[in-house]
Amino acid sequence: MLSRAVREKIDLPGLLSLIPLFRSSFSKPSYGTRSDTPAMKAGTGPEYLIYGAGAIGSVLGGFLHKIGRNVTFAGRGEHFKAISRNGLRITGIWGEHRLPTAEISTLSHQKPQKFPVIFLCVKSKDTESSAIEAASLLDETGIMVSMQNGLNNWETIARAVGENRTVGARVIFGAEIAQPGLAKVTVNADDVLLGEPFLPVNRHLLQGLQSDLALSGIPVRIVNREDIWAAIWGKVLYNSSLNPLGALLEVPYGRLGEHEETREIIRTVIEEIFSVMAAKGVKVPYKDADDYYHYLLEKQLPPTVDHRASMLQDIMLGRKTEIDALNGAISQYARQYGIFTPYNDLLTSLIKFKEKKKAFSSCSE
Repeated sequence: MLSRAVREKIDLPGLLSLIPLFRSSFSKPSYGTRSDTPAMKAGTGPEYLIYGAGAIGSVLGGFLHKIGRNVTFAGRGEHFKAISRNGLRITGIWGEHRLPTAEISTLSHQKPQKFPVIFLCVKSKDTESSAIEAASLLDETGIMVSMQNGLNNWETIARAVGENRTVGARVIFGAEIAQPGLAKVTVNADDVLLGEPFLPVNRHLLQGLQSDLALSGIPVRIVNREDIWAAIWGKVLYNSSLNPLGALLEVPYGRLGEHEETREIIRTVIEEIFSVMAAKGVKVPYKDADDYYHYLLEKQLPPTVDHRASMLQDIMLGRKTEIDALNGAISQYARQYGIFTPYNDLLTSLIKFKEKKKAFSSCSE
């Protein structure tokens, strides 16, 4: 563990000097475009709204449609335009699937309708506005499911729809938009977890959702209130340790575990987060920071060695990242409790600088 004195003298030039080293042998992966399965059948049964049809939303919607469920997509950007015009294709570790244009149902504001289950799949920065917009589309006894990274999303959704209609999820499979209209499942580290973070919700809908996801081929479990909170904080540990570093150094996760310099940064980020969790009374299934550090390197990192940080993808596309819901949220909590978190503070500042640098570069081109 680094001493306070050492932490106060963070070697920023040393950290930045690592960038050329890590970039030198990194090359972008290529993706196939061939579909080997027939078109999916038109949907029947329960109705689902995918609010935020990005990578995760496309996979969820596509897989539910595959088993004959009614799925409506809502989104924006080039990917959403592509699936509206040309259909959706899904590739990757869970196989090849296709949803033809004729079977794509998109949200129509001219024909308002209510949905029993809404998946909120937007970035954390858009949670508040999206939850408010989607609230009017939710059945009175329906549930809104946060399929998101980071902290404070569940509380934000609960303010919009009520604690008794809010479902929290821990999503730890990775997906990316390989090209507009094509979503690729890149990795799966564990089951999707569903839970009631505040009050009991419509149990029939929650259990039906679990059954449908499992039937579609997405591994999923329902857990209790304590376990779903532990799970989201566990995901924050994972994301905060790897995502900003992978984005700053522009390398896949596996490279971060290969070098002493990055391993030491990861260790200290974890130690700071454990200090915040102790102050908040958050319980996770690890004895201490050192226990989780070894679990990350030995168990979680190997299956994701080739995974690229979603923050890097956002930055390259000129979008704001989710840093405020990850390391930034840790820093905010730390200030409330008078806890010193210089590494999380630094990573937050560097990511925000990189966001602005990319935005400025794009405007100058």
